[in-house]
Amino acid sequence: MTIRGIQEFISCEQGGGTVMGLFWFILFVGFGGLAVDITNGFRHKTMLQASADSAALASVIDLPDESAAVTTAIVFSKDNMPTQEYGNILNAGDVETGLWDDSTRTFSTSGFPAGTILNAVRVTVDQSVANNNAVTTNFLRMIGLWSWDVRAQAVAQAFNPMCLRGGLTARQKVQITSNNGFVKEICVHGQQGVEMNNNNYFEPGTEVSMPDLSDLTTPASGMGSNPGLQEALTEINKEPRLVNQVDQIMADFLDPSSGLHPSYIDTSQPVIEVNQGFQLDLVEPGRVYHVTCPPNVLAKIPAGAVINQVVIITDCGLQIGAGALVTDSVLGSRSGGGNAGPNKAIIQVPAGAQLGLADNCAPGGGVQLFSNATMQFASSTGIDGVQMVAAGDIELGALATGINGISAQAGGNISMTANNEFGLCQGGVPMLRRYFYWRLVQ
Repeated sequence: MTIRGIQEFISCEQGGGTVMGLFWFILFVGFGGLAVDITNGFRHKTMLQASADSAALASVIDLPDESAAVTTAIVFSKDNMPTQEYGNILNAGDVETGLWDDSTRTFSTSGFPAGTILNAVRVTVDQSVANNNAVTTNFLRMIGLWSWDVRAQAVAQAFNPMCLRGGLTARQKVQITSNNGFVKEICVHGQQGVEMNNNNYFEPGTEVSMPDLSDLTTPASGMGSNPGLQEALTEINKEPRLVNQVDQIMADFLDPSSGLHPSYIDTSQPVIEVNQGFQLDLVEPGRVYHVTCPPNVLAKIPAGAVINQVVIITDCGLQIGAGALVTDSVLGSRSGGGNAGPNKAIIQVPAGAQLGLADNCAPGGGVQLFSNATMQFASSTGIDGVQMVAAGDIELGALATGINGISAQAGGNISMTANNEFGLCQGGVPMLRRYFYWRLVQ
């Protein structure tokens, strides 16, 4: 080529648009890849997070059965993101059981004593090259990026809300009169609200809650007549689910094979069947008694009786005599036989009876009460470390010595008269039955 030809070639502008077009094409492909492929990556991230959340929540319900928890998590992950479309997003090794610490907001799989009841599950799901199911790209592969690794994780916890561990929880209302003291971090919750008169005191750390604070009813003088109430108020939903299980709980106690008896019961022995005329002060420790009754009568624990380490389930109302002492025992009242109807299954506790040992809820000594009707407690009844669950109302009289440790759940209202002091005990209320709630914590 001559020098002139070279100069003409260098100065020629033909095909310049093609070069510029190729440049813009690559640029648009890059931007298109960022828009389309990154959006698709975030779409898969959202689906993975939803799958991790549902798998964790479903599996934590199966605790303490760790094997069942793992199986449930895998089943739910496949239901949410089918294997044939998304590959295997969850392996058994990616489902971890352990403990969730609310105070530090940390999940641990080791470092706790043997026999600890696990309360949390952590699930990690992913679409990755290592898992042979990475999220493929469309446009970005033109610049060498063929896929994304996308991962999501969730931790779910089984827990008991504060009021259900120790306190007063009503499906309807908690009704408080005057001159009551609430101390030692006790909780008062009404699903339909809380009503109170004047001069009730709420120590710092106590809680008064309901789903909607507009359901709080106070005197015209407002918060000022109930010191500490303003600081104690919390808006939260706490459904007392255990009241739905009352009949099943009592049926479990009458079934030696249920595996749900307190440790002091000898389940190798059969249930002792007695009628309403049996003297309940003659019960043997370590045994389960089933009391049948004719219509319109009450089974009675005699005045001054000492009842210890037994389970007594009656098919009628149950009355505890004045001066009776009940410790380390379960008492249940259900309607049955000629006593059909929930009002026939009342539990009545007169003045002077003592339920539980006044030992600040040290191990042993606690009492559990179950009724598919109402419970009525007269003035000057001793309540120390007592779990009570009633399908109907719970009525608490004025208690001279106060209440030191109570977990009360009512399907109706919880009402109390004046001059009580309610507080939790140091050892925690002994609870033979719990109904866990579940939540995502991470």
